[in-house]
Amino acid sequence: MSALHAAAWAVTEVSLRLGTAAPSPSPSPVRQLEDYEVSPGIAGFVATFALVLVAILLFLSLTRHLRRTTHNAQAQGLPVAEPRRVRPGRPGDGRGDGGSAASTGGDAGGSDGGGGGGE
Repeated sequence: MSALHAAAWAVTEVSLRLGTAAPSPSPSPVRQLEDYEVSPGIAGFVATFALVLVAILLFLSLTRHLRRTTHNAQAQGLPVAEPRRVRPGRPGDGRGDGGSAASTGGDAGGSDGGGGGGE
C-alpha cells in the first residue's frame, strides 16, 4: 500500500505545483486577422452548394418514390388514404386548429373531410 500512497502523494504534489505556477501574460500578442482570412471562401461555397444540391436531389427522389408507391398500390386495388389538407385559420378568428371543412367553404358532405371549395 505504501507504493499506492506514494503515487497519490506525487500526483497531488505535481498538480499543486502546476496550479501555483506563474501564468503566462494574458492576452498574448496575437496578430489580428483580416476579414478575407476568416471567411469560408470558395471551399465553403462549394461545400454548401454541394450539400444543397444533394438535398434537392434527395427530395426529388423521395417524391418520385412516394408517387410510384401510391400508383402501384392503387393499381393493385389497395386502399390509399388521400392526404388530409388543412387550411389554417386566420389570426384572431378563434380557430387555432384550422377549422373544419364546412366552416372553410369545403365539401361538408365529403367523406374525407378535405378537398373542395374555392381554391
